[in-house]
Amino acid sequence: MFRTEYARRWLLTPIALSIALAGCASQQAQKEGQALIDAGRYEEGLARLSEAATNSPNEPQYRSTLVLEQERVIAMLLSRADRLRIAGDYDGALQAYQRVLNLSPRNTRAIDAMRTLEQRRNLDDMIKQARAAFRRGDVELAEKHLAQILALDPAAPDALALRREIELEHARTTSTYPRLRTKFTRPVTLEFRDANIRMILDALSRTTGINFILDKDVKTDVKATIFVRQVAVEDALDLLLAQNQLEKKVINDNTVLVYPNSPAKLREYQDWVIRTFFITNMDVKQAQTLIKTMLKTKDLFIDEKLNSLTMRDSPDAVRLAEKLLQAQDQAEGEVVLEVELLDVSRDRLLDLGITWPSTFSVLNVDGNPASLLSDLHRNIPRGQIGLDRTVSATAQTTTTDVNTLASPRIRVRNKDKAKIHIGDRIPIVNATSVPSTQGPVTTETVQYLDTGIKLEVEPTIYQSDEVAIKLVLEVSDSQDAGSTNNGTTLVRVKTSNASTSLRLKNGETQILAGLIRSDHGGSGDGIPGLSDIPVAGRLFGSKKDTWAKRELVLSITPRIVRNTPYLPPYQLEYASGTEGSLRSRPLSLALQGSETLPGAAGAPDAVMLTAPPGASGGATGSAPATGTPAGATPLGTGSRGPTRGRTATPAAPVTAPGAPGAAPAAPGTPAAPSAPQSSAPASGPVTLAIEGESSIKVGEETTLTLHLKAGQPLVSTAFQIAYDPKFVRLVDVTEGEVLKTDGAQTTFSARKDETAGMVFVGVSRPAGGEGSSGEGTLVQVRLQGIAATPSAPLRVTGFSAIGPNNRIVPSPAATSVDLSVEQP
Repeated sequence: MFRTEYARRWLLTPIALSIALAGCASQQAQKEGQALIDAGRYEEGLARLSEAATNSPNEPQYRSTLVLEQERVIAMLLSRADRLRIAGDYDGALQAYQRVLNLSPRNTRAIDAMRTLEQRRNLDDMIKQARAAFRRGDVELAEKHLAQILALDPAAPDALALRREIELEHARTTSTYPRLRTKFTRPVTLEFRDANIRMILDALSRTTGINFILDKDVKTDVKATIFVRQVAVEDALDLLLAQNQLEKKVINDNTVLVYPNSPAKLREYQDWVIRTFFITNMDVKQAQTLIKTMLKTKDLFIDEKLNSLTMRDSPDAVRLAEKLLQAQDQAEGEVVLEVELLDVSRDRLLDLGITWPSTFSVLNVDGNPASLLSDLHRNIPRGQIGLDRTVSATAQTTTTDVNTLASPRIRVRNKDKAKIHIGDRIPIVNATSVPSTQGPVTTETVQYLDTGIKLEVEPTIYQSDEVAIKLVLEVSDSQDAGSTNNGTTLVRVKTSNASTSLRLKNGETQILAGLIRSDHGGSGDGIPGLSDIPVAGRLFGSKKDTWAKRELVLSITPRIVRNTPYLPPYQLEYASGTEGSLRSRPLSLALQGSETLPGAAGAPDAVMLTAPPGASGGATGSAPATGTPAGATPLGTGSRGPTRGRTATPAAPVTAPGAPGAAPAAPGTPAAPSAPQSSAPASGPVTLAIEGESSIKVGEETTLTLHLKAGQPLVSTAFQIAYDPKFVRLVDVTEGEVLKTDGAQTTFSARKDETAGMVFVGVSRPAGGEGSSGEGTLVQVRLQGIAATPSAPLRVTGFSAIGPNNRIVPSPAATSVDLSVEQP
């Protein structure tokens, strides 16, 4: 029996010793790992922490330390990478993101950031493609390219400049109002004074080809006066009808119904439409209130289940409602708040000294207590009065350290509140006693008090990528304080509170510190006088000192996940008519040919419509032989003087057909020459072909030539060459001579993406110069075979050609060639 027990202890001793040694080794590894992490050697430090967790799998603190430190290191690396990316150090940011992926291979934030950085390398080529699409007139494609560019780099100056150009183009060309399409596209000049409205419409009809149908209640004897120059036909017609309280309805492309602008006729002729809007982000009741308030629409129906709104109103009101909802129905912004809270408290107790008795007693000879006065009166001998107390010594010190770390990450919508509570819910019992005939009845209720860490945040996201945060922090702990006579539980709560509002940039970290409380208390007991002696006084008494210190440190970092999308000004500001008439297009006269005044070389011809001399209600005075009415200023002259120094040519008037008194041209007077027409650009074909060997051996090189044949002048070209990087390698791309045959200095760029097998090429001549035409080499591409394959296609896609004055030249179809790579 003894031997068995001895053997068991002999076997267990090495095991216990090895466990103790493993624990010591894990502690050492943990300390070294944390020291390495603090020194910035993150990978080595995490490796040591992983070693500590592996050596002591039954000790959870090592595993939790590893997880927390790894999360902290990843957060620091991601923050550093974001700062490098914002500063423009893309190589440094790429290395930092790669370190994150080495520690956490599935970190989605690092993966997305690296993909964005890889795409950003092609940013310049993407900007060139967007600008080329904009020059070709494909604004929609340019906007798609621009959205991709701004997603990669919202502050790219070239992209922002292109966005401003696109916005100006939208503001210049966007028209939501259906316009007439007539055979007459030139601007008109109307000069009528007190003319009959029917005669003016008849002149417009014969000249422009517009058919006018008049309602029976239109008064044709109404006199109208209008003098407008160089305006569109539809604008002039709108102005003419508006000043005579008339309204029009477009029947088809060249037919207009004219009727009085009265409520009864509007109900009779104005078409209404029904439109259903599916609201995505805003509440459908808010959308209903918006439409009713702004457009005064009465026929509205909402479906809260589908979050849809259906309205019935005029086409102008529906178009305005569409614009209103497009501007208001935007997704709310969201932000991730990274919060770190550190609560450090330290309590220290020092109790040191000798406790002396504070009382004494007098004893009789037999050892019983005696009265001091009676014993003295009887002359009690010395030595019979003694101390009935003991002397004790105290030496005690206590140190308590508490570190509380909370690192929550919460995602919250714009202007919504988010709450975090990390702690306990302390039950508090309230006892209520009610007297009754059979004795008091006691009722107990339980309430809960939240203690620990409580954080409330309310962010407000701005379009400037800044976040305003209202923050309320409370850190508390509870202690039992007994109970009352009625049984109510008493709890003493220690609390620290902080409340503030701050505004931070996206990714900016703010630290709130300095919430420190330091308490020091002391108490003593000793012989008076002697216990006050420095140092030696503790031999004649005891002293008790307590120190308590607590500090709170809070850091908060906002990271915007989604912000309210940017809307250009032309989508936020638009016409809505007058107070009495709702119109999606205002009543205005657009000046035609504003770049070149009428009569100047290259300006479009303008047709003048005037009332003939002598006609009833016509222009006053008589018309001269040249056809210009008396008092009228010939086109191209007037208060502005001659147009840019060119000779102005007056346009021949078109008199109202069939009107009496038309003035014939004077005999022998030559016809007024028409304004010179701008010569049309050359329309020769543009072709592109790939020339060269179609077979190559592995390890050898070949050169392919892109041969351009331009039958009209070109000032720039842009295109892409796609190849298969698994079988061929792009060695070099060089410029040809076709666009610099006249010795012009061209700009050539070739951006390679070997991973995707793409090269983006752009060739342009000096801005403002003439183009180059002819036939020759556009670029040469040198390739090397790297793997055998019967077919390695090489394609030219996205070819765009631009002529002088940014004129779009018809581009050739995509060309390609199949390369065969053979073994040597």
